[in-house]
Amino acid sequence: MFPKNRQRRLRSQLVLTFLLSSLGIGIAIGLPVILLINRQASAQAQLLLEQATSTTRVFLASELSDLQNLALLTSQRPTLTRLLAEQNSSSLEDYLDTLRQGADLDLILVCIEGEEVNGLGENISFTELCQSGAQSRYSIFSSNDDLYLHTSVDMESLQGPVYEVVAGKRMSRVLTELQKETGLVYFLVLQDQIIRGSDPSINTTPIQARELQDQANQASNLSLERRAVSLNDHQYISAVLELDPALDIRLVSALNVDDQITTQQNLVRTLTLTLFIIILIAFGLGVWQSQRISLPIVNLADTASKFRQGDLDTPVSIQSSVSEISQLANTLEDARIALQHSMEQLQAEKDWIEHLLNSIVEGTLTLDAQNRITFASAGVGKIIERELDQIIGRKVDDVFLPVEGEVVFSNQLPSARQQRRVSVKLINGQERLLSISKADFVPPVASDANRALVIRDVSNEEYIHRLLGDFMANITHEFRTPLAALEASSELLLDNLHNLSQIEIEELLVSLNLGIINLQTLIDNLIEAASIEAGRFKISMQSVPFEAILKEAQDVIQPLVEKYGLRLVSSPVTESINVMADRRRTVQILVNLLSNAIKHSPDKGLIQINHSVIDGTLRVEVTDEGGGVPLDQRNHLFQRFSHLETTNERARQGAGLGLSVVKAIVEAQQGEVGITDSPDGKNSFWFTLRLANGSQK
Repeated sequence: MFPKNRQRRLRSQLVLTFLLSSLGIGIAIGLPVILLINRQASAQAQLLLEQATSTTRVFLASELSDLQNLALLTSQRPTLTRLLAEQNSSSLEDYLDTLRQGADLDLILVCIEGEEVNGLGENISFTELCQSGAQSRYSIFSSNDDLYLHTSVDMESLQGPVYEVVAGKRMSRVLTELQKETGLVYFLVLQDQIIRGSDPSINTTPIQARELQDQANQASNLSLERRAVSLNDHQYISAVLELDPALDIRLVSALNVDDQITTQQNLVRTLTLTLFIIILIAFGLGVWQSQRISLPIVNLADTASKFRQGDLDTPVSIQSSVSEISQLANTLEDARIALQHSMEQLQAEKDWIEHLLNSIVEGTLTLDAQNRITFASAGVGKIIERELDQIIGRKVDDVFLPVEGEVVFSNQLPSARQQRRVSVKLINGQERLLSISKADFVPPVASDANRALVIRDVSNEEYIHRLLGDFMANITHEFRTPLAALEASSELLLDNLHNLSQIEIEELLVSLNLGIINLQTLIDNLIEAASIEAGRFKISMQSVPFEAILKEAQDVIQPLVEKYGLRLVSSPVTESINVMADRRRTVQILVNLLSNAIKHSPDKGLIQINHSVIDGTLRVEVTDEGGGVPLDQRNHLFQRFSHLETTNERARQGAGLGLSVVKAIVEAQQGEVGITDSPDGKNSFWFTLRLANGSQK
């Protein structure tokens, strides 16, 4: 199933898309408008400054013109000419003072050839002024921390030399009048030092003077806040007017732009707030729309995840106002129905194939390119005695361990369509001989498996093959030995019958009888083993006296007992005991057990036959003094061709069929057979027979 953060991620993507779109639209609209507002405010302020600067030029030109006219009118007055001619200094000074006050001048001066004749003004060096006035008719003159705007005209006299009349006004007065006229603040700058200002309340520093002049040279398209210079907590933009380049005197006009900056900031704030509200509204709509779109899609994704996990029973019931999503849900529902039908068919086929593979004794497994096991049938688990979940996903070399001295399992695999026998070691230490055939997938299947192995456990076949070899060798020996003895005894009787004594004849006849008994026992066991193997083994159950069975078995085996010098003792049958059994085959049981006891008994050993009745069954036990059977060999005692590992040559004789025939006959008669531990190291084999009705309880 899709994790929950998938839903948040899809919704977040949609919300983020709406948010970025809203921000993009807001920036696309707001940024140009803000730039336009800034540029427009700066342009308007610059236009006001330029208009005021033009007015300043006109005003200064007008002031100079007025001074020129006043100087000209003064020079043409007859009284001035007469007083100059009379050289009456006191009267001339009074007359000039009257003219100065009447013309609202700050200085008036009469010079002749660069020398002062008479003049009125505060802190003025008239000699220097006369010399300066002679050199420049329109200039700004500085003297004793004061500045004057002045001009001069020549006055010709018939009785004497040419006089020069100089008229001027203080620049502080001019700047004050100019500020009233234009509304700008003015500063006179002399060599980067502000020496006069139109507004005495504004204090400036040399650094601010340089900033004002530098600001006048900045581009007019910059914002007001970047261009403005702060003076007394007010913002100004400036323009520079060269008044006297020779003296490096400039007039700096500064326009207060506090209102323009405030208006600009208010417009930007209003625009920003409006855009923010619009973005919030768009963002809210985006969240609502993303919820409307994403929730059905996430539900569809969860449904598809359930499909992937195998849940095809839950129908797709997702409703959406978006037609495309509804169409997708309907399509997914159709796909679910079709997929469910296909999965049911595939599951049925898969179950049939798995049942078929698991029914086969041989094991089947598949490997990928890294020799990892991708599939294993139940037969593989049975062969190597491990659970399938411990096999699948692991490397084949970690599951099939090589025996000592062999290379790893994957390097012993046969070529395609060939077989090879490989010995492996199980985790419990046991060895198995496996017959392996391999097939390659071309191309590889979707599960990454590219090889298939069919494994068959041939350990038993190999074991049986060896047993058959041993059996053939043993059976040949078992037939050859008694036949040779029979042949020798019969030839001796035929050739020397008339020359043999009665005792010698009896010994030869006993030898013939023993050979016949051995052959008869061997042949009976072979016949019974063959009938068991062929499935034709049948018994004929009837009520038989146990005493008769016991006597017949003792009679058959007695010659062998006497031959090897043994003693055979049986517990007496004090009461009549009838059992349900096949008489011939039950005698064969006792004969086989007694024959087995004779093989393992030491010289002059004792063999005992005991019987007891327990819970409606007769338990018969044959005990010898052979030393017991090791525990690790008891599991194979009743198997065909089984021989105990012993150094007793007599015990190694035989075909290894006796005990397996005993087990088959006893179980066919619904009895039990086994071996009992004996504290004194004896061998004690037992079997049970059902009592016939009316027998001893």
